[in-house]
Amino acid sequence: MYFAAITLRPDVPETAVASVPGSICDNWQTLSLEPFGLEVWRTEPWFHRQPGPVAVQMPSELEVIRASTPAEVEEFEAVSVRGFEHEDATIPRGAIHPPAILDDPDMAIFLGRVDGRAIGAATGYLTDEAVGVFGVTVVASARRRGYGTVLTCAAMLPENGLPSVLSPSPEGAPLYSKLGFARVGELSIWS
Repeated sequence: MYFAAITLRPDVPETAVASVPGSICDNWQTLSLEPFGLEVWRTEPWFHRQPGPVAVQMPSELEVIRASTPAEVEEFEAVSVRGFEHEDATIPRGAIHPPAILDDPDMAIFLGRVDGRAIGAATGYLTDEAVGVFGVTVVASARRRGYGTVLTCAAMLPENGLPSVLSPSPEGAPLYSKLGFARVGELSIWS
């Protein structure tokens, strides 16, 4: 789930990130890591939103909670997989999000529930300069009801007064544009 490194400035030297144990997110597309045996796995659009309020209507049936227990992390992980794959998808507990994720004070994970059933998830990761919004998903049977919008807004951690950044899927880009996100470039993921 985590990148092993994320470039926060365009002038990061390759040697500063080339030996990290995992994928590298190059937000500026300035790295050349081929000499270190790495290759660009893929590129993605990069969106930014200035801080400020978002006017969204909370569907009355939707409950959004910030996960705070190992059981809620398991529920979050399970609905994330069902949202990104298909509604019957499963993985071993803790395979992507172990309960230790709760030990990271900068990580906020959110669950969306309807009638007690998890239907969506989102994460917000707080840095000194921005909030990264990741993993926004809603299961197929619950889409197009505003749930993804509400989960996105929760993951933006608006109480911190920081801008938000994200890399949307093609399907999600229109939703993020309506929330005030604008494309500012592309990022490369090296592995």
